[in-house]
Amino acid sequence: MDIHGIDLNLLKVLDALLAETSVSGAARRLRLSQPATSAALSRLRRLLDDPLLIRRGNAMIATARAEELRPRIAGLLDEIARSFDRPGTFVPGDSSRRFRILASEYAVMVLLGPLAMRLSHESPGITLELLPFDPRFEERLANHDADLAISRVDLLHPGRNLERLISDSYVSVVRKAHPRLSGDVSVEAFVAEQHAMITSVGRAEGDVDRALGKEGLRRHVALTLPHYLVAPEILAGSDLIMTVPRRIAAQFCTVWPLRMFSPPINVKGFEVAAAWHPRSAADPAIVWLLEALKGSYEIRTTPYRDVITRNI
Repeated sequence: MDIHGIDLNLLKVLDALLAETSVSGAARRLRLSQPATSAALSRLRRLLDDPLLIRRGNAMIATARAEELRPRIAGLLDEIARSFDRPGTFVPGDSSRRFRILASEYAVMVLLGPLAMRLSHESPGITLELLPFDPRFEERLANHDADLAISRVDLLHPGRNLERLISDSYVSVVRKAHPRLSGDVSVEAFVAEQHAMITSVGRAEGDVDRALGKEGLRRHVALTLPHYLVAPEILAGSDLIMTVPRRIAAQFCTVWPLRMFSPPINVKGFEVAAAWHPRSAADPAIVWLLEALKGSYEIRTTPYRDVITRNI
């Protein structure tokens, strides 16, 4: 395609349309009139020979071509913006930078959630696009589809482009009024109860199962959940045990009538890290983001410290 006759402002319109999947939403984001945005969509459809957005009921959905274009257009716009930045500088309070981050649920709850709250006050122009962690993260980083990937170190294929952010250990959580578990819990009592666990693949061996296996023991996992979201409510209304990262458990116990206790077996802890593409090593914005992430969990530590002390 000959790009000499293309209005590059259409890239911004296309980016907004693909992000909002709505003409009115894109118009608000760009501070344009709806007719002007609709006209730009028509031009883009002719240029790309694709409808880009099609109506499905009361909503509009992106075509396969549009889904393919979205990360590439976002990457191009970020690259253009960085080209005009002064070298070696990044001022978060003045920035309109967008960061696309592939993140585990743990990373979102413990690191990125607190960071988002902080940025909403200190750097309101910055956008965080948080996407589910993808095992193909290296490919997506290379293709400008993401700036960082954040997950457990053992899932990131440790290499030189890796920054360790936080470490955590495991605790077990039950409802405060559990009829059989109070005070210290023996390993016999632990394995006699029904357990719940978080896993995105259904029944799978987790860190607790591996630790029990070393002692020749097994537990009964009565419930598996794909996310932490409903876990505290289920624990508060049942006699199930769930063994989760300490920082996640602390969040549970601030809201729900739950208590934590140290599991009666040695469950190995873990580290969470961020991975990036080598080209980002000299990007001041990525350097700043990594430093911000390393400090973000400290924002959440103080409110939970008393809860951790009181329950363990």
